[in-house]
Amino acid sequence: MKTKLLIAIATLLATIALTACNNGAEPQTQGVQETQAADCDRQCLENMMKQYLNALVQHDPSAVPFAADVKFTENTAHIPVGEGLWVTATEGPSDFQIYAADPVAQQVACLVMMKETNKPVLLGARLKLVNGKITEAEHLAVRDELNAGQLANLEKVRPALLEDLPPEDRTPRDQMLAAGEAYYVALTGEDGKLAPFAPGCERRENGMTTAGTREQQAAIPISNPDPDTRKMMEVMAKMPRDCEGQISTGAFTYITDIKERRVPIADEQKGLVVGFSMFWHKSDVKEYKVKGVPGIDTAPSFQGTFNLPAMHIYKIRQGKIHEIEAIGFQLPYGLTSGW
Repeated sequence: MKTKLLIAIATLLATIALTACNNGAEPQTQGVQETQAADCDRQCLENMMKQYLNALVQHDPSAVPFAADVKFTENTAHIPVGEGLWVTATEGPSDFQIYAADPVAQQVACLVMMKETNKPVLLGARLKLVNGKITEAEHLAVRDELNAGQLANLEKVRPALLEDLPPEDRTPRDQMLAAGEAYYVALTGEDGKLAPFAPGCERRENGMTTAGTREQQAAIPISNPDPDTRKMMEVMAKMPRDCEGQISTGAFTYITDIKERRVPIADEQKGLVVGFSMFWHKSDVKEYKVKGVPGIDTAPSFQGTFNLPAMHIYKIRQGKIHEIEAIGFQLPYGLTSGW
């Protein structure tokens, strides 16, 4: 029921928004082994992640250089290397692949569509290297929560997320990290101006367009909505569709807090920032005040008591957030990220 509720609220956002990297799946290992005793450059880090994903599908942890004291989590649980997706992955990344690598932090992240037990799985993964060894490995796997409309948007990556930025469009690393952190501040502060959104910013969550005006490949209808859902739909139909304006209406008041915020990766070449966080939903707000929408004062708040671990990838161009690709899934209320 909670999953259906979450899909319903995301669908509402998607419906309103809608109305208005694949470099090859085979791993590139050249340069990885050669630099194990030294820091990896950007390409080396990306190659390491591709090698890691290939090892995952081959169920062979020995194919990548884990440190003896590596810390590994999957969907926030601490488990031994060799378990989880190391057992169940059945097919490597499709055409949907995003890589963000940060030589300064010696960390790399990816967001890819794979298969687990021959079913689609949306995997966000992060690796940290020290002296060429993997000391941290983190998986966030979205399973059994992807419908046809979402899968359609997860066939190909939006081109802007894959492009190298020309020097004049790049943003200093510290400002990129600050922009990623500002997104959480804007959500909890109910003020879109607290984050540097570009006017055409588009956000997708688990493949669903939840902010922006570009048309999605497949709509996700809501049939026979209950009275509260119907009122939500009526309210959201009049709300701003852009990233900044949508947040400023108070529509995300149902988020109690965003804890365990980490923004560890800034890829200056691609203009990508990667953030991890835990969304807390206490479900104690039944109705919220709608701000800045003429004729609407209040609206029912989304209900559901749960935590949601999330990964966000932001495209930063000239200091502004232009695209957001996010994933998340529900966990029992009160659980932590494992980090």
